[in-house]
Amino acid sequence: MLDLARLRVLRELKLRGTVGAVAEALGYSPSAVSQQLAQLQKDVGVSLVERAGRRLRLTEAGDVLAGHAETLLAGAHRAEEAALAASGRVAGVVRVVGFTTALVHVLAPALPGLAERYPELVVDVMEEEFVRVLQALVLQEIDVVLTDEYSHLPRPRRPELTSEVLVIEKMRLALPAAHPLARGTGPLRMAELAEIPWATGHIGTNHADVMERTCVELGGFRPNVRYRSNDMLVIFAMIARGGAACLVPDLALAELEEGIVVRDIADAPVERRMVLWTRTGADVRPSVRAVLEALRRSADELAAGRTTLVRGVPSAGG
Repeated sequence: MLDLARLRVLRELKLRGTVGAVAEALGYSPSAVSQQLAQLQKDVGVSLVERAGRRLRLTEAGDVLAGHAETLLAGAHRAEEAALAASGRVAGVVRVVGFTTALVHVLAPALPGLAERYPELVVDVMEEEFVRVLQALVLQEIDVVLTDEYSHLPRPRRPELTSEVLVIEKMRLALPAAHPLARGTGPLRMAELAEIPWATGHIGTNHADVMERTCVELGGFRPNVRYRSNDMLVIFAMIARGGAACLVPDLALAELEEGIVVRDIADAPVERRMVLWTRTGADVRPSVRAVLEALRRSADELAAGRTTLVRGVPSAGG
């Protein structure tokens, strides 16, 4: 009988490429990973890995078994979720990863109610916007993901995942209060901001990409980015004190910050969507379903309390 834990190690080696990466992903030591692979080879009776310099790589037999491992592990996971669904018990750990605004405005308000209604439920939360977050969801490393996406930069959907838009918010222009363009009250055209320095996220982030695309497509210029940070407090300081402009989502509440004025974009609407992701079928688990329902209720309350927001609707499938 093949051991599912050892099969998972083999599958992870195929996906990640190195023993060190597998060890980090599974919380093992590299030597423990090697031991698991060696034992799996004994169980199967054929060589599954071979040396390639200082690294291990899959043999042809190992590659075939790793492919089957994905199916076997998925089947075991479905069986586990079916058993949990049949029990109806809301217990165990649900791992949630999200970006800052979603965690502050949607997840955090949902936690007290979850704790009161389901004392056996543990919600593990991590603030993260890493590129491979949806792949981590597919690999069952996490259970629920809250991502941001923009009207100019939608994320591709995946058949193994289900997504729904929780909240839609406008992107707006944040300016230093001392800047001449901040003196009015109406919307600004992007072209008016061609000469001002900009603050945005690190290169490769959605925020940086949508800012540059908006400047180019609506304003006809490439922004002079002088300040980069993924911390909104740093961005606010660079606007108020560094004289920068920035595209900010409505829920950043930039208008409440001293020294900052917020204006709408005159050219065309730019929107940010808060998207809720799970593995397809994962909501049969009572614990996951409870968290999803709490997040939807929290999004309802958030949209009802702030008229500038639009409550999203579920999308069809993944």
